Amino acid sequence: MARYFWAATALCLVAVVAAQAQWPAPPVPSPVGFQSINDDRFSQLRRQAIQFVESRPRQGFQFVEWHRDAEFQIHCRGVPVVWLERRSQHLLLRVSLDADQRAPAVLQLRAILQWQLEPLDHLEQVLAGVPEPVLMDRMLQVLAGEVPDGARCGVL
Repeated sequence: MARYFWAATALCLVAVVAAQAQWPAPPVPSPVGFQSINDDRFSQLRRQAIQFVESRPRQGFQFVEWHRDAEFQIHCRGVPVVWLERRSQHLLLRVSLDADQRAPAVLQLRAILQWQLEPLDHLEQVLAGVPEPVLMDRMLQVLAGEVPDGARCGVL
């Protein structure tokens, strides 16, 4: 009986992996929380993100603004790869886990943005409710495989 259970479990796991290979999940963000900032500072970060996109006119990047003084994203061929969200008590910066494959240039932008901000320590992040990608998210990202060439940005 136990043998059938393990065989069925293994078969289900293979089916999940195969489904992920056929229909990759959207990229999972890896968030980092930072101390809250004022309007001028947020506007400066926003301008830097816009300059990043504008300096790469035909590389597939797009600046998407959800709320002028609260949230913006950078998309790579329609897929979000960087999110900056200003919440009441903190700032949340997220970069998709597949950014190194999909849009490696955004890793430099992330470093520039992070350099200008003061991170929350781990306890502050937990208390603020900053979500952390779980191991399963990271495993599914690995199993989804390579990003197709046509879905990448920054490659001419």
